[in-house]
Amino acid sequence: MHRFHKRLMRADARISRLFSEECPAILSIGSERRPVMVIFESPDAPVRVPGGGEINDQAPAFSALTEDIKGLSTNCTVELNHEFYRVTHIGADEMGRTRVTLGRGRGTSLPTIEWSKK
Repeated sequence: MHRFHKRLMRADARISRLFSEECPAILSIGSERRPVMVIFESPDAPVRVPGGGEINDQAPAFSALTEDIKGLSTNCTVELNHEFYRVTHIGADEMGRTRVTLGRGRGTSLPTIEWSKK
């Protein structure tokens, strides 16, 4: 099993080199700005609603080696191809690679909503 894992990691490194963005993503984790090679996707998938209407899902995401994104959390800022995104979800570690879902715009702590009962 040890040889299989080594071969799998070498194959994953090749895939990262082939499909990753030309410039690394810059992850803002606390005060650290960490460059990380990522495979980026920004889908545009229209969904038809029964009875009429359409919803466009454009949730960008990237996958990266889990080891490279340690410390990343929700609302961290990611700069990729001169655009800013915020982390909305971090997926499970899948054999050393993790998928991270993004929202458009810089990450910030969200304001507390004060609900009033009027």
